[in-house]
Amino acid sequence: MAERQLPLPGEIVKKSNALARARWSADSVWEPRLVALLASKVKQDDEDFQTYEIPIRELIGHSKKGASGKTYQELTKVVEHLMGRILTIHDSNGRGWTKYTVFSKCRYRHEDGMLELRFDPDLKPHYLQLQKNFVKYNLMEFLLLPSIYSQRLFEYLKSWSSEHEHIESIHNLHELLNCSESSRKNFAEFKRYVLEKAHKDISAHTSLRYEWEPVKQGRAVVAMRFIFAKKRALPVEKKKQDDAKVKQSRATGEAFTTAIACYQERGNDCQGGHQKAAVCSLCRHLYPRSA
Repeated sequence: MAERQLPLPGEIVKKSNALARARWSADSVWEPRLVALLASKVKQDDEDFQTYEIPIRELIGHSKKGASGKTYQELTKVVEHLMGRILTIHDSNGRGWTKYTVFSKCRYRHEDGMLELRFDPDLKPHYLQLQKNFVKYNLMEFLLLPSIYSQRLFEYLKSWSSEHEHIESIHNLHELLNCSESSRKNFAEFKRYVLEKAHKDISAHTSLRYEWEPVKQGRAVVAMRFIFAKKRALPVEKKKQDDAKVKQSRATGEAFTTAIACYQERGNDCQGGHQKAAVCSLCRHLYPRSA
């Protein structure tokens, strides 16, 4: 279930699992996109990092904004931020960590609209000569992801997708995704605006397939289970569908009750506007007015 093979042309991004799971805070979708574009320039047989060139138009071409003075200003800020960005990779024992910078060099050539970029040399083990424990994905899929949350979760889950499932604590997910304080304190908000939205985006734009469900300790949600094996994911998906049907059924029942009560109070003379539009529409269907 983890992969749906799509015959998409284009460049490939390849990096170590450890780097795909690294923590870093991006201010906009431009930052991960630029890093992915640069990573796609690294060749399989490269023995050292090169200074890679990326046309500004190549990056702008994947934005709905198009080329404008404001867009170029935003890109300048993106590069400045990335020059100071810190990637944190935690040791497998969870006790130690290593911090890296992303780029060692960046130059913009105004005459031909070209960016010259070079990865920090300490990142070589995470990009070059990879034989195992790496993640690989189509660049275009990643560039289509519309939010930082979907970008980060996509890379993270890709690094685990060879497993049947992966469980991650809520705390670590908050840190990994750099969630807002309100999302950290309110699970319903985290579920709706982070997990559900990212799942929808990843399913729509990439080949990665997964389901997820909360892991509870008592009534508290303490972790999230991400399921990649199809047989294990089907019951989770069915439960979500059943829950959605129950929710819709309850909403429909409440609408019927409200429409009937409103009509009994106001009768045929009601011109609408006292309830939500859907309730008024249902009322007119239940009690057709004479012309």
